[in-house]
Amino acid sequence: MTAQLLTSELSTLLQESKRKNPDLRAAAEKSLNDLKSLPRTSEAQIAGDLKSRPGFVKPFLLACGIRNPKFAGSGVVGLQRLVVSNALPKETLREVLEAFRECSTLALDIQLKVLQAMPSLLQNYATSLTGKLLVNAFQVSFLLYSSKTAVVSNTAAAALQQLVNSTFEKAALDDNSHSNDESAVEVPIRDGTVSIYGAALDAHQVLADICLLTDGQKPEFLLTASLAQNFGLELIESILANHADTVMAHPEQIQVLRQRLLPLVIKILSERASFPTTVRTMRLLQLILNRLLFALAEECEMALSLLNHMLDAEAAISWKRALCLEVFRNIHSEPLLVRSIYANYDQADEKRNIVRDHLGSLVRLASEKPAIIGLGQQSSIPSSVKSDDTSGEQAAVQAGGLVGSIGGSVTMTDNNRSGISIHWSMIRTPCIEQLDKSEPPILPATYIYSLALVCITRFSEGLARFLLPFTVPAESKSKRKQSIHKDLDGQDNIDASVGNVLQRRQSFGGRRLPVNPLNLREHVLYSQIVTSGHMVDHCWPALLAASSTYLNASLDSDNYHALIRSFQKFTQIAGLLDLATPRDAFLTTLGKQAIPAMNSNTITSHTYGRDPGLRDEPTDSDREASPTPSLRGQAADLAMPIINTRHLLCLRALLNLGIALGPVLKESWTIILETLLQADLILSFSGPAGRKQTKRSTSQAESDAAAERADGAEDIGLEVTAVETAAARLFESTADLPSGAFLEFVKCLCLLLHVDIPMPGSRDGLLSPKAAVKKHQKVRSVSGVPLEGATISQSNGFVVDKLDDVIQNNIKRMLRPETSDTGWTYLLEVLAGVLSSNTVQSDVRIRAASALNNLAVSVVASEETLSPKERDAVRDRSLNALQNQVSALYEFASQGTTSSRSCEIEIHRMALETLKSLLENCGDSLDTGWKSVLAMINSIFEESTSPGLHKDKVPAPRSNSPQLVRSAFGSLQLICSDFLAFIPSSHLLSLLDTLCYYCAQNLDLNISLTTATLFRNASDFLQNSGENINFDFLESYYPSNEDLIRWALAEDVKKSSLAMWLYLLRRLMLLSMDRRLEVRHSVLHTLFRIFDASTDQLTPSALQICFNTVLVKILEANEIQYHKSKDSEVSDTKADATQGWNETAIIEIEGVANLFSQWLETYKGDRRVAAMCEQLFDRYNVFLKRHVLSISNSVFIGVTKILAEVEDPEKINESLLNQVWRLWKDANPACHAETLKRRASNQDALTSYLHFLRELLRLFAQGLLFGHAQKILKELHICVVESTATAYSVDVDRMTPVQGKVLEAMQSIPSNSSEIITELVRSINRLVMLAYERPCDLSVTKQTYIALSKAAMDLLQSCVVNHIRTPGIDVTEIVSEAMNALAIPIQLKYKWKPEGKGPSPWAKATTAVLSILESCMPVIQASHDAREKNLEFWNGIVRVSDGIVAADCDACTNESEILKDEKFDMDSFLRVRKLVVPTLGTSWIPDTIRRKFADSIFRNSVIHDPNPDDLARPGQELLEGLRSTHIGRVNDLLPSPRSKMCYSLLDELFDLVAVYDGSVERVRLAQAAAPYLILRAGLTLKAYIMDQPLRGRMPQPWSQKREMLYILRKLIELDSEPKAIPAAPGITSEHKKHLHRLYPLVVKALKAAWRDEEMATALQEVLDAVGDDFGV
Repeated sequence: MTAQLLTSELSTLLQESKRKNPDLRAAAEKSLNDLKSLPRTSEAQIAGDLKSRPGFVKPFLLACGIRNPKFAGSGVVGLQRLVVSNALPKETLREVLEAFRECSTLALDIQLKVLQAMPSLLQNYATSLTGKLLVNAFQVSFLLYSSKTAVVSNTAAAALQQLVNSTFEKAALDDNSHSNDESAVEVPIRDGTVSIYGAALDAHQVLADICLLTDGQKPEFLLTASLAQNFGLELIESILANHADTVMAHPEQIQVLRQRLLPLVIKILSERASFPTTVRTMRLLQLILNRLLFALAEECEMALSLLNHMLDAEAAISWKRALCLEVFRNIHSEPLLVRSIYANYDQADEKRNIVRDHLGSLVRLASEKPAIIGLGQQSSIPSSVKSDDTSGEQAAVQAGGLVGSIGGSVTMTDNNRSGISIHWSMIRTPCIEQLDKSEPPILPATYIYSLALVCITRFSEGLARFLLPFTVPAESKSKRKQSIHKDLDGQDNIDASVGNVLQRRQSFGGRRLPVNPLNLREHVLYSQIVTSGHMVDHCWPALLAASSTYLNASLDSDNYHALIRSFQKFTQIAGLLDLATPRDAFLTTLGKQAIPAMNSNTITSHTYGRDPGLRDEPTDSDREASPTPSLRGQAADLAMPIINTRHLLCLRALLNLGIALGPVLKESWTIILETLLQADLILSFSGPAGRKQTKRSTSQAESDAAAERADGAEDIGLEVTAVETAAARLFESTADLPSGAFLEFVKCLCLLLHVDIPMPGSRDGLLSPKAAVKKHQKVRSVSGVPLEGATISQSNGFVVDKLDDVIQNNIKRMLRPETSDTGWTYLLEVLAGVLSSNTVQSDVRIRAASALNNLAVSVVASEETLSPKERDAVRDRSLNALQNQVSALYEFASQGTTSSRSCEIEIHRMALETLKSLLENCGDSLDTGWKSVLAMINSIFEESTSPGLHKDKVPAPRSNSPQLVRSAFGSLQLICSDFLAFIPSSHLLSLLDTLCYYCAQNLDLNISLTTATLFRNASDFLQNSGENINFDFLESYYPSNEDLIRWALAEDVKKSSLAMWLYLLRRLMLLSMDRRLEVRHSVLHTLFRIFDASTDQLTPSALQICFNTVLVKILEANEIQYHKSKDSEVSDTKADATQGWNETAIIEIEGVANLFSQWLETYKGDRRVAAMCEQLFDRYNVFLKRHVLSISNSVFIGVTKILAEVEDPEKINESLLNQVWRLWKDANPACHAETLKRRASNQDALTSYLHFLRELLRLFAQGLLFGHAQKILKELHICVVESTATAYSVDVDRMTPVQGKVLEAMQSIPSNSSEIITELVRSINRLVMLAYERPCDLSVTKQTYIALSKAAMDLLQSCVVNHIRTPGIDVTEIVSEAMNALAIPIQLKYKWKPEGKGPSPWAKATTAVLSILESCMPVIQASHDAREKNLEFWNGIVRVSDGIVAADCDACTNESEILKDEKFDMDSFLRVRKLVVPTLGTSWIPDTIRRKFADSIFRNSVIHDPNPDDLARPGQELLEGLRSTHIGRVNDLLPSPRSKMCYSLLDELFDLVAVYDGSVERVRLAQAAAPYLILRAGLTLKAYIMDQPLRGRMPQPWSQKREMLYILRKLIELDSEPKAIPAAPGITSEHKKHLHRLYPLVVKALKAAWRDEEMATALQEVLDAVGDDFGV
């Protein structure tokens, strides 16, 4: 490739120089020949051969020297190719560079070719480019750099940078080779001279000339060079960035920088240089500070001081201040650099305080424009300061960001924003990086303040990153990276700095003290540690001032979190360095930020420390701020500040500092704990759980709410939870504190108590004089207002609660025997003093008692790892503490007020609760002390009513307080549930009496109820052996209480248990007479459960004893108490008392019945059980006489359940059966006075009454007498009629339970005689008609009997059909009665609205009556009943038939049902006609019935309503109305909705008149129907005659026309019965007599039909039929 290109270029030169340049031609020809003579094996071989032929390049040099672009172009290309392929001889470099210099001013393509050759020249011949050659190379590059063509100039600049880098790279290589071949040159340095040579000399000269050129001076080495200042600065920056080590290794170069560069830098920064120059200068200075600080210490001191000076607003413009701050930001990013600066200047003598001055400048800068950073009393969310409309921006803030990009060029609106935010206070590209900008960017107004904030945070984080790893103890080195780096590398939740403490151990001192880095004198970095400590000790005031300013400024969430994080880390390292002053100052500031400020007195010195100068008396300002006593509560409500998420963030940081610095805080714990106390007080008033309303404006409240959401906390409750978690971890970490640090913490916490603890001299156990807690004469709130009342109480309560937390987190510590070292003694003295003081608020005393009780319980619960001896000591300590606590309460009881007495009762209650907890933990291993336990449980009762020696009467105990009853009962319940087996038998009777008294006490009903159930536990314990219960050792079936006590204390365990079991039942029997209803019921339920569980174990004799001594006594006692309450003179409680005893009677009746049902099954055939049943039924009969529905219901249920156990009715005793019958027949609950007077719901009682009847009928079987059946049916009807309606239910679709049971009872009645069947049918008929005997109004709450009536129809149908052929049955009578009953709903079709679910009552009645008729008609036709009965029967059939065909369609609410019902009625009528028409014409049926039948068909066959004048009036003949005249009608008459039924009946009417078989029956039917047929046809004809002329040309309505055409056709087709219609005078006709009667109307109609051809034709056909009959 190289040979071809060179051949081509040489050929070109040879061709172009034939005539004009013979020297060039000869040289080109020679070089071409030399090239052709070379072997072309490879590129490297060609390059090597050409490199040994210096004359080969001559034609190219000559071409360039001619300066003719035509020749120079080929020459430059050839030289460029030789340079690239490394084929250029080194001895020709000077000529080549001269040729390049000559061509540098020619055409653009030639210049670019030269520039293309420069990189390869530097790469392949770098070692040769020294001295003059290097100068030549720089001259070529400078000439091209000076070109006005941008591409050439920029490329040349890159070539210059490459030349410079190559020069310094050679210098570095020469330093490593240590060659001394070349002659050295003496160069001056700061302290003398130094000899340099070769590449080092070149580098020195190049650096010096570049500095001179940059400063605008004449170079000494690069003589003809010129350089722009900005580019010179870039070249120097490149040298220092890439070859700083080389520069540091050469003092002569350092001297150049000192003499020429640093003055230039300071001059540029001091003057008003342009933005590009200043940016490059700042970048250069930043490199010098990073790389050459030690070498240029004095000059850097001046530069840094200048930077600090330019931070002042008057010293520099904003963009230059921003550049300075960006430099400082980068410096703070290098903690080692910061330490170096501080060590060289601040820490050194006679040096300027660079770092401290810098921090002071930041303090001044932060506070120079408070409005811009939104400085206020506390931190806030940044927002726009524009006054027009901020709703959009506020919404954007709430959404978490602002619209618009954040870049180097910000909009003008960003300058109008107040506060610092990453959204508008930062720029995308820092100013110091904007090398391409010729003008300074428009910066946000808050940009420099944001940079200052970053400097502050990075300064603190840099110190923490270096120092914190040294604080970890030696044995924790393995965990250091996981804890410290996690803390320092940044976490937004600021909790990581205590990561190694979060995994708490119950070690009570296992956590070692952190190491103070200043004590690591042997460490290799000790000097830097000392420097860092010096920085913390001397820089904290400025850092605190600057941080405090930003803490009260308007910052967004990211900046605020970063600030708090750095603030926390600085505080932590100050504490770990044991620098108390800065630590406490920062803790105090952080504490102030954790509490919302309302005015200047929000946080006072009192709040955060116990300064000696604390004023105990209120000042004048305090008095002014404090409202009057009557208004203090109101003022506190109005002034209470609102806490937000930032306060909580600071509080969380403070708590984490407490965790991290806990072992070294000592008295400074007060700052953290009191801040936590203040925050708790504010949260309790204005926190998310109970935020109080303030007087602030609505807009301000909305702004705060929006700010909270913008701060990333939509729900402040989450942040509150995080703070609570941090506080919990703080108190958990106390378990890891050493003993001394733990005591310091506890004492600091106790110092927050605003009370005096009394020190009575009689107290010996727990208190000592040294336990007095400091009294606060004046207690301030966070707002500076003295705390009063509830606030002081809440403050004290907070301290007590935290003491409880400390105790719970240090239980393992408390188990140690050294009580003074572990804090046991101190804590008990403080808590006992608080809870026993009458001057302390009650709630605080209660909390102190709770803490003490928790201590006692917790140590007992944690004793598993102790030896038996140690465990007993711990229990003894805990029980002594509880005992002294209770005794101390009542020791000062006489000195207390009523409220104090209530508090003491509460503390007593808590002690009892603690006793329960102790029993839960060690009750199963408590061998002794049960007497004391029971005595303590009974201590709640007054001595006069405490449990005595097993009294056999109803107990009436009195107690001091319901709370004490409940608390003591917890222990009693625990004993009865879990520890009965551990109680000695000698104490069991006392336990049973205690149970009886707790059940009888009247202060807490629930305890009484629960105690009743505990008797079941005692019963199970006494009968846990599972053996039979046999009282053979008792001498009587009626043992006394003394007998039972005597046997209970016997040594025989079995007899003792049985006697105590019966004693327990007698205790329950006494309690069943309690005045409280609920207690009686609970006791009875427990008693019956005990009997139920013991049924299989009771022997018959034991059963008799239990029945005599317990069950009978219960029933008798109820009756006695009922009459006492009934006879009571107090009318207000009389009804309630009697009602209560009635309810108790129900429980007793049902319970005893359940027991007897089990006993009958268990003891079958035992006569004693039957005798007990008779005795029981006698007691039941007494209860029934109360005439109470609920009692009657229970009696019926109980007796039913007992009778259900009688499997064989024949084996029942007749006397017992008669007793049961008397119970039933005289106890109908429908007749109770309660039902008749108050209309109480008797559904349940009647249902049970009917269930009773079912079992009774089962026992009677087929032996039921007619008198019994008649009585039963009568009572059943009474049950239906007198049953009350059930609330919120209607018996339209579904029968009531009573109605359903009545029908079931009727079905169950044995049909063993015709009298019973007849009576049963009549009873069912009454049920069918019951729904229609009264008007139905669903709006009134009463029964409709609709569902009952429909169900009774089915029962009636089945009863009649099934018994129709029973001998002795009067079929006609029962069928007639059934039809009369069923005809009622049929005739009320559509008129009886509440029909219920389908089928409707009339449809169901229709189906039933047709089924009855179809079954009974053959029997009736074959019978020879009396005429009166037949008349009633056929009248019923006519009523049924008329009801079927008739329908009041206007009353139908659902028109869609009409067509379906019409079809059903048509089918039903056909069934009726089929049954009655053959028989209806018999001689023994009167004509009136046949006329009624025909009249029904006529009336219901009318399709259009006739004119009333056309119908006969009363007293007139049937056809008289056809002769009348009246005015016609032109309105459209609506046809009947049941048109099909009308046409069907019309056909039936024609069919009845038509000739059939000539029988007498048919003739009678035709004679009855003929007048109605003539009237029916005449009405249609006359309507046409009267109406049609009035219509004019208007056609006749189609329905009327259709009807008339149909009738005319039927009249023509009809062959009437000859004897049905009398013959007209003078006219003889056989079968058309009906036409003769209608002839006049037909003629008139024909005249009216002259416009209606179709009607006229039909009428003419009628006349033709008449003529045919006349023979015309």
